[in-house]
Amino acid sequence: MLSNRESARRSRMRKQKHLENLRNQVNRLRIENRELNNRLKFLLYHCHCVKTDNDRLRSEYSILRQKLSDIRQILLFKQLQQYSSAWPCYNVATMSDQIPSLTT
Repeated sequence: MLSNRESARRSRMRKQKHLENLRNQVNRLRIENRELNNRLKFLLYHCHCVKTDNDRLRSEYSILRQKLSDIRQILLFKQLQQYSSAWPCYNVATMSDQIPSLTT
């Protein structure tokens, strides 16, 4: 009879210890979940900032590329004007072939 009581007591102690371990694990997992959630929010915010910055840079690239193209056309036109005023009969089409650095 005494050994039955002792065995039941040990069983209750094991169950109580197991329950305490499970509660501790739940608390640790809640903390870890909170930390991961905060990290995810930070990464999503950072990702949004990077995407916004990329969009801005793409737009700036497009504008600068167009400006460069415009400047090249102006320079080419000015050079063609110089050559055509010096030699009025000179063919303009052959002139652009001689100045490839301004057309590329």
